[in-house]
Amino acid sequence: MTAPADAPISGLVLAGGLSTRFGSDKAAAEIGGVSLLEHAVRLLEEVLDDVWVSVRPDQVCDELRSHYRCLPDRHPGKGPAAGLEAAHASAPERAWLALACDQPGLSAADLERLLAERDAKAAATAYCDPATGAPQPLCAIYEPATLAGLAKETASGIGPSPRAYLESRPLKLIPMDITNINSHDDLRRFLRGGASQPGAVP
Repeated sequence: MTAPADAPISGLVLAGGLSTRFGSDKAAAEIGGVSLLEHAVRLLEEVLDDVWVSVRPDQVCDELRSHYRCLPDRHPGKGPAAGLEAAHASAPERAWLALACDQPGLSAADLERLLAERDAKAAATAYCDPATGAPQPLCAIYEPATLAGLAKETASGIGPSPRAYLESRPLKLIPMDITNINSHDDLRRFLRGGASQPGAVP
């Protein structure tokens, strides 16, 4: 069996949300002519060779997501946990760097740091809120054993919050502010901060 420290890492962009607060498909929102989804995929492709996009089953053939290698949820309605479950099911021997598509302030250097500081003996390596220490579950490297437990709960119908699941486990945490785009107001604030191109931190 492959030792945890040797588990290869794949990348997963989570783009299967309902975008309820945003009011339209958030993954399609553009900054500098680049969609949030394309930006996230490009970031992961800069640091990893194997990159996938997590989607709901009804999104596999849509105009935006069909350009990428998609992993459809096997348990729709469970949020990001469903995407992580599908990823683990597709390659249970691998660790996965999960990245939400709504964090345009992140750069490839941020992901390189996450990879460089990975602790394969921890349940996950994640950025966290500098003030509260709360893990950012959608900018994190999940180890295979962690994903196995999360996948089991998701398949059983519990559908845990990835953050809640991580908070009860030993983690390697790296403090850093991360801007999430949850609404059009968030997007406007991000743009007013001078971030005309994805990856530029306001």
